[in-house]
Formats: sequence, structure tokens, C-alpha cells
Amino acid sequence: MPLPVGQLGQKKELGNGTIGSLKDYSIYTVTAGTDINYGLALDVKDGQAVVATKTPIYGISVKRAYVIGHDFDAIEGDHWLKGEKMGALRQGSVSVPITEDVDRLDQATINVDGTFRPAKPGEQVVGRFITAGNANSTAIVDVNLTDMGTTGTGTTADNSATPAAGTTTTDTGSDKKGDK
Repeated sequence: MPLPVGQLGQKKELGNGTIGSLKDYSIYTVTAGTDINYGLALDVKDGQAVVATKTPIYGISVKRAYVIGHDFDAIEGDHWLKGEKMGALRQGSVSVPITEDVDRLDQATINVDGTFRPAKPGEQVVGRFITAGNANSTAIVDVNLTDMGTTGTGTTADNSATPAAGTTTTDTGSDKKGDK
């Protein structure tokens, strides 16, 4: 039986992959191409989500509202499993793992493992931190990801990873179990 998570066992800062503000946000559904932790930057490879190793990014993995496990110890190690339908935040605010100290309103970029840090001069920016955070903890990053300014690869995207024409992608907190 799935365990509900809610705020149980969370520190003052939000856990990775938790929606970080009340403003509108946009989450697309995509299939996990590998096991993926919450709050990591994503790219799409062969029509499936993988951890991004460089910018630009497709989205950020959001956590689900339940845990697959037999007891509350399962909460800490929960993540998306290869083949699961998962949520990828493309617009809005989400809590992410950071590797360096960040200040509020710092520009954000990613490391090669999909974690986040402040952008250095000349690096591509993916969003802005809206909270401060200490290295090796979490901070909330705000993003509005588009594919503008990128160069085409000539490959075809997985059509299930984007919403149908004329549909809204704003989600106000519904369950992110995917369509298993």
C-alpha cells in the first residue's frame, strides 16, 4: 500500500521535487528512461527523461505524493523508477538539491549530475533561486523553460511528453502518479 507523504518528516526546507510556491506551474508527463531522484534537472533522450548533464534542460523532476515502500523508512530513498510516468516541471517553482551556497535571486544553472548551483559569468542560466540555501541542502528555484534559443537535433520527440494542442498544462496539485 502506498504511504502518503505530505509534510511528514521534512525539515524546515522543502524536500527535493516539492512544488515551492502558490503561483501557477506547468508539469508535463514523461517516461523515466532511468531511475531518477526528485528535484533533478532533466533532458530527453530517445523520447524518455534522463538526468541532464548540461544546459539547456527539459524540466525538473517533481516528487510524487506517495511512497512505494512498507514503512516510513522508505520515504528517504524514494525516487522515480525506470519506465514510470513521471512529472517534469517546465514552469514554476520547485525545491532542488544545491551543491553551493545560494542567495535569494541568484541565477541558477546545473552541474553534470543534474543538481543545481549559482551560475557563473558566461554560463547558461535555467532560472533563479527564490530562496537562499546552504551547500548540500535545498533551495527553491523558479523556472520558465522553453526551447527558444536552442539548436534542433533532428530527432523526433516523444509526443506523450508534451500536452495536446489547445490543452492547458497548469496543474494545481493533482496526484502525479502518471498513467500506469
